[in-house]
Amino acid sequence: MRRRLARLTDRDWRLLDRVFALAIFGIAELEAVLTNARRGPLVVNMLVLGLMALSLIWRRERPLATLAVVLGGSILISALLTEPPDLVVAVILLVAASYSAGVHLPQRRAVTALVMSAGTVLVVGYALDPNDFIFPVVFFTIVPWLVGRILRNQTRLTRELAEKAERAELAREEEERRAVAAERSRVARELHDVLAHDLSVMVIQASAGRRVMERDPDSAAEAARQIERTGREALAELRQLFGPVRRGDGEALAGSPTLAHVDRLVQRARDAGLPVELRVEGERRALPPGVDLAAYRVVQEALTNTIKHAGKARATVRVSYRAGEVAVEASDDGAGAAGGALESGGHGLVGMRERVGLYGGELEVRRRRGGGFSVRARFPLQTTVRA
Repeated sequence: MRRRLARLTDRDWRLLDRVFALAIFGIAELEAVLTNARRGPLVVNMLVLGLMALSLIWRRERPLATLAVVLGGSILISALLTEPPDLVVAVILLVAASYSAGVHLPQRRAVTALVMSAGTVLVVGYALDPNDFIFPVVFFTIVPWLVGRILRNQTRLTRELAEKAERAELAREEEERRAVAAERSRVARELHDVLAHDLSVMVIQASAGRRVMERDPDSAAEAARQIERTGREALAELRQLFGPVRRGDGEALAGSPTLAHVDRLVQRARDAGLPVELRVEGERRALPPGVDLAAYRVVQEALTNTIKHAGKARATVRVSYRAGEVAVEASDDGAGAAGGALESGGHGLVGMRERVGLYGGELEVRRRRGGGFSVRARFPLQTTVRA
């Protein structure tokens, strides 16, 4: 029910106000005709009650004016026409106007409206029945006004919390976009390093081969020239593609780390105080440069996270070479907040997923039974980089 009300627009509420006012108008006119306690001309009773009812159309935009019309009409019918205690619709109008003033007016004007309504009902009630004037003041003005103020405060609090949650969600999405962009930039720099190095070597080898080859010199020379030309064109295209990527903390052309260097990474973690066991399963093999680097980075990020968040813990790094794929896993037995930054969706996890997904791989981050976290990435071999 609350969700349906929240979806109503201002135009919907104005329409409902008109329907409500017209319904009260019909009831007021009917009661003015049918009441047995009527005083004064019927037409005048119907006119005054009708104006009081129609004023509810503006109860949202001008609640103080609506309350003034209802209070003025109540004074008039009490003095010259049918007394309010004999008209149920007069009570409904007073309650509706008091509630509207409480829910739609700011604090100072709402207090003014309460004083107006309570004072008017107090005077009219005392004049009509000196023995029973407190009840109308409390239940026809103060209680509806208090209900309106409570609903107003709850609505404002709900709206503020929703806006705060929306801002937090937007900030989280923006940080995630920045993390993805930063990781893509980092991957682009590393791809540039790896591929530029390989292409440079190819160009040098092709040039040397063209100079020393003696068998079928014409064909060999032409083939070598084609290799050299193709390599140079590919290198130029690569530089054009990745040239705008700002080189920051990327490694040198020949220094990009791979899984062959994972033992050095493990040793650095040990030097930092984290006991790490390294297991290599299967026969080591040459991997595509991008996959090799991505697998290394996953292990590096996982160990860094363990050092930062796991407290006193032991870690295990497993590298598995299998037919058609390579898998890396870094796990720990930390009893504290190990892996917390990853599990909460931090930049480390965003970067890892982006890097692994770039090569068609799968990343799994899970809490281990008995404590600790496990980060596992699987890369299929002979796959293309996803755009």
